[in-house]
Amino acid sequence: MKYEKSFFLISVTILLFIFSLTMYSQTAFSKQGTLKGQIVDGFEKVLKDVEIKIMGTKAITKSDENGEYEISYNPGMVEISFTKEGYSIRKFTLNLTEASEIPMQKLNLWKLPKNGGMFLVRMEDYKGIESSQFFSERSDQDISFFVKGESTKIVCPKESLEEGRVKMMILDYSQEDPLVVGKKLYKVTEEDFIGRIIYESREWRFDVKDDNYVKISNSVGLRYVDLEPGRYFYCIGEITMRSRIGYGYCFEITTSELSDKGEK
Repeated sequence: MKYEKSFFLISVTILLFIFSLTMYSQTAFSKQGTLKGQIVDGFEKVLKDVEIKIMGTKAITKSDENGEYEISYNPGMVEISFTKEGYSIRKFTLNLTEASEIPMQKLNLWKLPKNGGMFLVRMEDYKGIESSQFFSERSDQDISFFVKGESTKIVCPKESLEEGRVKMMILDYSQEDPLVVGKKLYKVTEEDFIGRIIYESREWRFDVKDDNYVKISNSVGLRYVDLEPGRYFYCIGEITMRSRIGYGYCFEITTSELSDKGEK
C-alpha cells in the first residue's frame, strides 16, 4: 500500500508539473506585442486604407483616416508588408525579441505614375522628364557623343538656388524591368555634346554628375541630385567605345530669371 500511495503521489506531482509547464509555455508564447505607426505619401499627405500584414500569420489591419495603424506580433523575426493599390509596396523584416509596444517610424508610400519613366518630384505632384536618345560620331582620333531630342525644362525660383545650385528629387519608376538601376547622369554642353573617348590615350572626357540613389522597391527608386543650372542627360546603361545609339532622359534646369532672358 505504501508503494502504491507513493507511486500515486509521484504520478500526480508529475502531471501537475507537466500541466503547469504547459500553461506557462502557452502564456509565454501567446504574449504579443504591438507595432504602431503612421503612413503618408511622398507629399506628406496621410494615407488611409493601407493594408498592413504580418507575413505568415493571420495578423492584418488597415490604416485609419489619419494614416495610423496598430498591429499585433509574436516575438521573433517579423516580416511586415504595407500595400495600397496604385502605390509602391514596402516590406520590412524586424528582429523583435520581446513583446512590447513599439512605435514605428513614419512610413512613405510613393504614388506610382500612370506610366514608367523619370519624374521630378514637385510640391504636390510629378513632372515627367521626356525620354531622349544619344548617338555617336566617329573620327580617326575619337568617338563623340551627342543628345538627340527635346529637353524637359525645369524652371526653378531664383531663391531655390543655394550657392548657385538647386537640390532636386527625381522618382525613377520602371513598369517592366525588375530593378531601377543602371543610369548615369551627364552634363550636356553646347551643341548637345555629352563627351568623347580618345582612342590612343583611352581618355574619357565626360562631365559625370553624382546622384544619391535610394531603392524604394524593385520598381521604384529616388534619385537625389544637387545641380547648377544647365542641361543634363540620364543615360540608361553605360556608354562604351562600341556605343552607337542609346536611350535616356534629358532635362534642363533654369531659373525664372534665366528663362525670361531666354524668351526675350
